[in-house]
Amino acid sequence: MTIELDGLLRQVPAEYHAAGALAGRMLTARAFCAESPYGECPVPVTMPLHRPTTRTDPRLIVVDDLAEPWVMGFHVQYQQLRYRITGFYHPRPSASGELR
Repeated sequence: MTIELDGLLRQVPAEYHAAGALAGRMLTARAFCAESPYGECPVPVTMPLHRPTTRTDPRLIVVDDLAEPWVMGFHVQYQQLRYRITGFYHPRPSASGELR
């Protein structure tokens, strides 16, 4: 799935869910950073994708490999906190210089 955020265009793997709680939706790989009123999420998060409606803002629509339209969802939950996706995740070096 090709996704553009803040002028950056990236290929992000996404998986369609035919059954279960996410039935009829797609979920991307953990490729995004997110923030809440309490700070930044400590891990990269997935982006939920769902089918567009007639009222969907076209700027939120991405297209999969089969030319099917999907709407980007920007709200995610991690450890019972709600976060908003703010962009692509970029690993940051730790104090020891390792990427985390």
